[in-house]
Amino acid sequence: MGIRVAVLLLVVSVSLTEAAGCIPTTSPWCYKNSTLPEEDFMCKWDKRNPKENQTHTLFIWDSEKKSLIMCANSGDHSERYIFLEELGITSRNMDIWVQTQVGNLTCNSSKISVILECLVKYSAPQITRMKRSAGTLSLKLDKPKDSKSVKYEIRWRERSSEWQNATFETEDSTSQDSYKLHLQKQTIYHIQLRRQAKLQPHLCKDSLQTLWSDWSPVVDVPLEISLPLVRPLVEQWTNGTRHINLTWDEPSAEESVGGVWYKLSVNVWPCEKPKRKEKPTLDRTYKTSITYSEARISIIATNKVGSSPPREIIIPAVKHLSNCDKPSNITQDYQTCLEWYKLENGETRPSTVNSSGKKSFKDIEKGVEKFVRHYYFLHIMRKKHLQTVDMCPFYSEQGAPIKGPGNVNISNVTHESSVVSWLSIPVAEQRGFLLHYLIWISGQGNTTLHEVQANETSFKIKNLHPGTSYTVSIAGETMAGKGPNSTVNFETHSEEMGLSRQDQTILIVCVVALLCTIICSVAVRRGNRRNRYISAAP
Repeated sequence: MGIRVAVLLLVVSVSLTEAAGCIPTTSPWCYKNSTLPEEDFMCKWDKRNPKENQTHTLFIWDSEKKSLIMCANSGDHSERYIFLEELGITSRNMDIWVQTQVGNLTCNSSKISVILECLVKYSAPQITRMKRSAGTLSLKLDKPKDSKSVKYEIRWRERSSEWQNATFETEDSTSQDSYKLHLQKQTIYHIQLRRQAKLQPHLCKDSLQTLWSDWSPVVDVPLEISLPLVRPLVEQWTNGTRHINLTWDEPSAEESVGGVWYKLSVNVWPCEKPKRKEKPTLDRTYKTSITYSEARISIIATNKVGSSPPREIIIPAVKHLSNCDKPSNITQDYQTCLEWYKLENGETRPSTVNSSGKKSFKDIEKGVEKFVRHYYFLHIMRKKHLQTVDMCPFYSEQGAPIKGPGNVNISNVTHESSVVSWLSIPVAEQRGFLLHYLIWISGQGNTTLHEVQANETSFKIKNLHPGTSYTVSIAGETMAGKGPNSTVNFETHSEEMGLSRQDQTILIVCVVALLCTIICSVAVRRGNRRNRYISAAP
């Protein structure tokens, strides 16, 4: 009976104070941010009284022991932080309300009856990583600070469509929570998540006491990003330096939702490992200077759901020279880089090369395989300016060729000349720098010798005799000596090609006779025509 009277008086008091200008707040909403036993609590409420001069007092009443636990003034603030030491045991049922005072008037909010230990509100989940592949969106989520198992609710939708919902649970773990969501491949989505603590079932039986976190911000889910399409490379050369301007196209709008950035791996100085730019760039262009050696630039496009495979741009080395001068002398003012490698098949750059910022050309010249062509670059760098000062082939020791020219052939044969052609000796079989080709022409007991430049592959033989057999031998020569001969035989024509003098005389006589016949025939016809005219005259 007494409780009913007290409640009635409270209702009457609230009604009177509202009419007089005191409007109570909403019921307080109290919770802690994790299930950790040492976690403190926060209580919040909404003001409803428009007046400025108002104060709020938070009351917490132990329903089981019938005692007041707390009477805490929060001034005009609509929240109150409560230390665990102020509450004592939080596993008992408690009544909580807020009293508002405006001037001399007071009014109370509605009471809530709760077990504080069961009021856990986690922070909104944060998506730390998204990866979209083959219709599956893989999510990584931050873990609550208590590392406990969590119940999640996820919702997703296509643009301008209804939300779809699903729930899932995770286990106790210190690692990040994860979830895989199946989506249509070529569709952009919005997603949100919230989470709820999994509380002690024997204590927190009432599901109304479990609190969901706030929803995470709406996140756009773009399509998987594809390889960046690189435009043609712009390259300018100046005195041992190549200036590179690299640009690439913007991804599609569906791939660019939420932004796209790029990571570059750049290897332009052969004496150091590839450098990855520390900060991703939003630019779709890259300018740099490189040496005459090979350079590599790798571009990876990244959006919110993953990264593209790397697009590797290989800028080949400047074409190999056949020979060059001695190495340059470099002062100590420059940082130097010596790069050298064996030419595969005598011409092709291998995938792995040697480089050193300390060795000189003399250090490497005698340490490489004999009779095999190698190549070196000497680069310098000063104030980040890269330049190639030397690029030359070299041998530690030269030998004579081990093979003659290939496919020796004779063509355009006349009674006094012909043309001999051949294929160059492969570099790997030259075993040294080819100085020239030696050509011997033998016939009628005589032999003549000709020297042809190493870059030539044909030679015209003159002053030959008609109807004579000849032998042509060709060999390459380096500074170590000449190599084997390649030989071919042929025979000149017996006389000049065309009509003989007798045939020419007969042809002339026939032509003259034909002309005379034609002239006589024309003259006879004109005479006959004149005679007819005379006979017909009166």
